[in-house]
Amino acid sequence: MDQALLELLCCPKDQGAPLTESGTSLECPTCATLYPVVDDIVVFLTAQELSDQEEKERNFRSQESEWYDDMYVGYTDLVEVPTVVRRLGRPFGPILDAGCGTGRITEALVPLGQPIIAVDYSEACLRRMQRRTAGARVLAVQSDLRNLPIRSSVMSAAISIEVHPHLRDGDRERYLGELARVMILGAPLSISTLNYNLVFRAWRTMGNEGAREGEHVLGNDYHYRRFDRTEFRRELSRFFEVEELTGIRNIPARSLAGAVSKVGWRKGGDKLLGVLTDRGYKVDHFLERTAVAEMVGFFWLAKAVKRRS
Repeated sequence: MDQALLELLCCPKDQGAPLTESGTSLECPTCATLYPVVDDIVVFLTAQELSDQEEKERNFRSQESEWYDDMYVGYTDLVEVPTVVRRLGRPFGPILDAGCGTGRITEALVPLGQPIIAVDYSEACLRRMQRRTAGARVLAVQSDLRNLPIRSSVMSAAISIEVHPHLRDGDRERYLGELARVMILGAPLSISTLNYNLVFRAWRTMGNEGAREGEHVLGNDYHYRRFDRTEFRRELSRFFEVEELTGIRNIPARSLAGAVSKVGWRKGGDKLLGVLTDRGYKVDHFLERTAVAEMVGFFWLAKAVKRRS
């Protein structure tokens, strides 16, 4: 395991001195708590309490790890991954991937040439992330993002994709505060949330109660909420200076292809998806620079930097 990255970790109970190695665990020199290292994953959840609902959601995430990536292969990855990573620029120093999931973004961070700490609460997701980044300087950490086991002011950049909208009121503030705490002053953050765009506003007007917020998505019981520009900027601004805020995934490629297939033209749907995968993602990236993105983007993507308290 990467010793330099291990030295950036700390006990989530006191967030003080670095942990020391003790057999197959890391030990807190202050409270003597042991954190096991299992298959090169440093496990902190043994000392962090999750509610019954949160444990249920964590188990769902582990089950999803077997098929999650299939939703993104092709068009969505071509649109989302490069635009998310590009917002970090060229950081020098360790990068945090907060809520790394199966590692589809983590893998794209590796070419930046900096060491990475990848944090998630699902062991199954972390194992898939490890396989995708084998041989790279990536440390897998199993932890609650609201209580990061990382020393203060040590991360040179951070990324957190599709995490913010699944946290509840109060928890989002704790999570953003933790991201800011572990980052150095001026460090860039690339972060996304769900956009309460025109489509979902129309659904809400038509009586769809779940268009704005709900407890069930992707076939499982996950909390989610969609945000308008002002709400997302306000939450970020407590800890960060927001330099850019735009809509991403502006063309619903899979939905459009599916609609064509449903009207009986299966080959047409496949052909449309193929064209969008080959060339349409460039149009999607262009739309990020226009007002259209705010109205139709599925996600908000913010580039922000840690500011002084």
